[in-house]
Amino acid sequence: MKSLLEPTSVLLKKSWERSRMNGVNALTAKDAILEKSQFKQYREQKEEFMREIAPTMEHLAYWLKSSYSIVIICDTSGYILESKGDPSFLKDTEKIQVHQGACWSEQVRGTNSAGTVIVEKKPLAVVGTEHYLEANHMLYCAASPIFDPYGELLAVLDFSGLSVKYHPSLLGMVDAMARKIEDWLLIHRPDRQLVISLSPQQPGKHRALVAVNQDGVVTGGNREAQMLLHLDKHLMGNIQLSDLLTDMDSLLQRPAGALRSGTLLVGNGNGVDNRWQASVLIDTRPPLTALSAASKEKQKQKRTDASTLYSFEDIFGSDDSFLKAIRLAKRAAATDYTIMLSGESGTGKDLISQAIHMASPRANKPFVAINCGAVPKSLLESELFGYEAGAFTGAKQTGQAGKIEQAHGGTLFLDEIAEMPMEMQVALLRVLQDLSVTRIGGTKPAHVDVRIITATHTDLWKKVQDGSFRADLFYRLQGVHIILPPLRERADRLQLARLLLTGIETELNQGSLSLSAAAELLIENYTWPGNVRQLTAALREAAFLSEDGFVDTSCFPPYILSTYTKTAAPTGELEKLENDAIVDVLHKTGGNISETARLLGIGRSTVYRKMKKMTGPM
Repeated sequence: MKSLLEPTSVLLKKSWERSRMNGVNALTAKDAILEKSQFKQYREQKEEFMREIAPTMEHLAYWLKSSYSIVIICDTSGYILESKGDPSFLKDTEKIQVHQGACWSEQVRGTNSAGTVIVEKKPLAVVGTEHYLEANHMLYCAASPIFDPYGELLAVLDFSGLSVKYHPSLLGMVDAMARKIEDWLLIHRPDRQLVISLSPQQPGKHRALVAVNQDGVVTGGNREAQMLLHLDKHLMGNIQLSDLLTDMDSLLQRPAGALRSGTLLVGNGNGVDNRWQASVLIDTRPPLTALSAASKEKQKQKRTDASTLYSFEDIFGSDDSFLKAIRLAKRAAATDYTIMLSGESGTGKDLISQAIHMASPRANKPFVAINCGAVPKSLLESELFGYEAGAFTGAKQTGQAGKIEQAHGGTLFLDEIAEMPMEMQVALLRVLQDLSVTRIGGTKPAHVDVRIITATHTDLWKKVQDGSFRADLFYRLQGVHIILPPLRERADRLQLARLLLTGIETELNQGSLSLSAAAELLIENYTWPGNVRQLTAALREAAFLSEDGFVDTSCFPPYILSTYTKTAAPTGELEKLENDAIVDVLHKTGGNISETARLLGIGRSTVYRKMKKMTGPM
């Protein structure tokens, strides 16, 4: 990757020269637009990437919607994949083809931030008359490249608005957001990986993130890591991290529990060494990675999946109705009764089922789960009951045990039991009656000893009454019925959010995170239709987008804000809560900004910004 030190004026001069050589003109640019059907097919090829960045695009669009500006994402060919923001400005820019499907490559439209960034692969702002085509002189455009974990250009993020409204800080902001997207893409890869964060001790520099696989081989890095360690796509996958950095053994080990950290000296290529704080950001490598031979032998004697299951100690709750459900679950765990868990999606039925298993006499035996609604009807029978060799086309030559057999001696968790087809209900009832299972294509029944836990987000008794669920199976499965309350009815929402935020601090390695007074009010009053699962996802995004460790309402997903603001207290009341908290601490500290920021768990710049917005006396 190229250095960022080349002056912007030089980049613009080179771009204008290329534009002249390419014969760029307004007439040809006007027609460089994909037809609707073409764009649909083109966009589908980028769908996975667009899903990944959708929360960030929504957040930026919400932030820009009243500023007469927009956020744009372009692919490496210059085609606009998405444009969002102020509706009035979006309408005005239609005249100069700033919309989905239009090509803004430098070869088509001359010097413009998105097109020129694709060529130069560096952040760049193009303001007013710096655009090559006169039709674009009304615009400012500030853009930054988005690189994949291998250093390949993936897309360009662009802020655009009226040229008279441009401020130099916009370029820094769009670059910071592009880097956050890059970090997100690296951290949330499905690969089993260890991600190490290298944070510079000098102010003003970005942290470097480097990923390695279970063998310690470098598999990716963000922009800063690629520059710091002189990585390129040819090295990734072919070089050990220990060949690039010394004293890495303690970081590459996997002791259970706390994250590891240390200080490293990293050469910058000119003979001067810089100190970087190295720490493990996230570790999803298989459990046996980096264990000694003795530890590996010891590990073989244990159940490999037990450590991945939740226990009651891992589940937080202080709400009375939730604690009542937990107490009932603990009592039921000691028995061999069939258990039915009811509750809305996202209330934690899967976690409770694991905790019941771990607290039961069957804890050292298998815990096997299957979602009856997620498996296609045609495959559910073979998944549950298994099959013999040659039972059907594509069957394994050795045959395969089904989930019921796999759970022998342990627990079978049937999630979304209400979605089980009627013919499968009959077969399951027979298993429960006979305590045996016969594979598809087989004739010999096998004895099974399983404890059944079921879960549903619907009223199963209503299913019985309308004839879509067998009454006799319902009675067999009822056993102990445990109802989990929805998050909106729990009195411990705020405590739970703070606990989740602590875990997210570890995931992101961003230091201490705190909720603003307005954010706490949102958590207390929003309805949370997706329950704990939705709260976790919302907090993760809000933390990722926060500044100075201060999670404000503006950091939450726009779809939540658009619903919440219709029913919540007026914005002035939310701001008053935050202002009152800041003023109160300022009085206690005698006006000491640094101490106020420390006590509130926010940055000094945030305190200054909030103070500036206050209109009342302090």
